[in-house]
Amino acid sequence: MSGAHWTAYVVGKLSEWTEEDSKCKARVTNSSRIYFQELAWATHLNIGVVTAKPDLRAYLNFARLMSQGLNSTGALHFWVDIPMVAPKLPTVVANTLSPGEEPWEVWNTIRTMCEGNRRLGVLLRMPDKLPKEDIIQRWKAEPIRGLVVPTTAFTASKDLIPKLSKEYAKAFLGLITADTRIIISGSSIYPNGHEPFLGALRSLWQSLPPPTEDVTVGIPYRDFLQAPLQPLMDNLQSQTYEVFEKDPVKYSQYQKAIYTALTTKYKDEKSVCVVVVGAGRGPLVRCALRASQEAKKDLRLYAVEKNPNAIVTLRNAEKEEWKGRVKVIQSDMRQWEPDEKADILVSELLGSFGDNELSPECLDGAQHSIKTSGISIPKDSTSYLQPVAAPKVWGDLQSQHTIKAFETPYVVLLHRFCPLAQSEACFKFVHPNHEKPLDNTREKLIRFQPAKIDSILHGFAGYFESTLYEEVNISIRPKTFSKGMFSWFPIFFPLCIPLKINKGQTVEMKIWRRNDESKVWYEWCVIKPSLTPIHNSNGRSYHIGLR
Repeated sequence: MSGAHWTAYVVGKLSEWTEEDSKCKARVTNSSRIYFQELAWATHLNIGVVTAKPDLRAYLNFARLMSQGLNSTGALHFWVDIPMVAPKLPTVVANTLSPGEEPWEVWNTIRTMCEGNRRLGVLLRMPDKLPKEDIIQRWKAEPIRGLVVPTTAFTASKDLIPKLSKEYAKAFLGLITADTRIIISGSSIYPNGHEPFLGALRSLWQSLPPPTEDVTVGIPYRDFLQAPLQPLMDNLQSQTYEVFEKDPVKYSQYQKAIYTALTTKYKDEKSVCVVVVGAGRGPLVRCALRASQEAKKDLRLYAVEKNPNAIVTLRNAEKEEWKGRVKVIQSDMRQWEPDEKADILVSELLGSFGDNELSPECLDGAQHSIKTSGISIPKDSTSYLQPVAAPKVWGDLQSQHTIKAFETPYVVLLHRFCPLAQSEACFKFVHPNHEKPLDNTREKLIRFQPAKIDSILHGFAGYFESTLYEEVNISIRPKTFSKGMFSWFPIFFPLCIPLKINKGQTVEMKIWRRNDESKVWYEWCVIKPSLTPIHNSNGRSYHIGLR
């Protein structure tokens, strides 16, 4: 075969009979010699991947050899061949052996000793019968490069075609990606060997329905770190507006909220003044116009926008599309002095964490434009935090080799991750804000539910819920997620050093929202089970500018 074929189609398998962690020094020395001979042969053949199987009872020398192999071979990938759950041994055999560690613990130790090297992955062996969902979910966060499915997991239909149960099929599909290598293990009753089993898995994959629009939009952004927008400091590009405007759910909810307000609070008014602040290219203006038409209510409609480039689009729409029904104003909403005050102030300033794009500061600054009896859409926003294991995302931050990387919250569509507890409420903001004096600083001590399984805490996923008006809401919180909405991905607050969380332990974290005259920033730390330093103290690594 050519070198390209060896790389693309062959996975090397290192010898399993070696005893890297034997108590006999000669055996250890011989095992090390064999290990490097086989690595040299794999490199000579241009093989791209080798698998190695640790002993679950003793594996520290195995981990050291893996680390040495990763550092001495520039391109070779290593897959740790490990079961999803510890195999059950016959009683006679089990009584003569130490029990060995839980497989995920073994993998985590090897991964940690190898510094989370990106060329280190998992060849995961699924069991005959599935374990608890918590165990499966924890493995979903790991870099599964290959998945081994035993023939004993299949049952035969009446026409002898192998198939998986619904639960097993769901677990299998949740663990794989388009790049995962699938391997069938065990004996086969079929004359053509394992082909029927592979065919069953192909059919299962091909039977999946086509992804919905929100899933399709999100695929390129899975586990991809993005800096949050700075809408006050930066003028958004047309392409950014375009992506947001494609969200059908968000604008449907906004239109419903405006319609509800027009037909309830303002049902007896002949004409209502609506001001859209941060109008962008006009999607909320169109929502207001559609809602007014549906409610048969006249509007005095204003669109306020500071971005000089977006204003060009708005003025064109004012002339060609809206034909005098909308008045476009170029101004910062905080500085605009209106000729008349609004009955309804409409905005879409929410960020992934609710307030992380300065919606409180912007709306506080704009509320002088609302009548005393007027309302804001949205009415409020509440942020939520959730402890997560996210080794892929954390490893990407580690590769940046700077403290700043771990003190910056990122927008990221978490895909390979494991939630360690339910999300809990963090900060709430209400609009209009009648506090005196206005104060948008916050702090919160959050205690999460006890962990159901041993894991690693890499950081916290952030979400928001928002009441637009009365019972009309939008949310990216998993428990209340607005299905089909894709305008926001979660935010991620990383930890500089991952923390081991044992089953039953409670995670406590403290988060602050702080500000001065020119910026807003977050600070955060873990209190329990281990104390960490405060991340982003005084906004030294990250802030959101007020100007």
